[in-house]
Amino acid sequence: MALRLNVKLLTGELHSLITSPSRTVWDFKVQVEEKTGVSPYQQRLACQKGTCVDLADNTPLSAYGLESGNTLLLIVKNEESIRVFLKNDRGRTSTYLVLPSDLVSQFREQVQRQENIHTDQFWLVYEGKPLENGHKLSYYKIAPNGTIFLNLRLRGGWMDQPRCPPCLG
Repeated sequence: MALRLNVKLLTGELHSLITSPSRTVWDFKVQVEEKTGVSPYQQRLACQKGTCVDLADNTPLSAYGLESGNTLLLIVKNEESIRVFLKNDRGRTSTYLVLPSDLVSQFREQVQRQENIHTDQFWLVYEGKPLENGHKLSYYKIAPNGTIFLNLRLRGGWMDQPRCPPCLG
């Protein structure tokens, strides 16, 4: 079942989007960005159901009882830090506060300091995509409270292999 929602900016600009009620508010914010150009990190969505209700990122749209034709108010806010989780190969999870505009390389340095692993010994993955230096974290649409996976680089190659003793003939 499709849900048609209107999104109204404070400027009066109105956009109509078709989505699924099962999508999370975060996923809908990503969809709103495609129409408005406003980063999901700077969006605050509210609906009016008697009183103004802020929509929480990890909640499905269906939880708010929205119906086709409803209008959500889009308030553009300044960039704020978001909490992300980092899960290592042993299943341990650490918490980080980052800005969406932080570069991946800056986040990698923060991970190096907190996890005590040199940056050339690991790579980071979010939703199956490796995080590459040169991009901002926002490029990967990392959701608030999203989990980034830390993977250790495997050492290998002929230089790391034990050498066989010379043959005794």
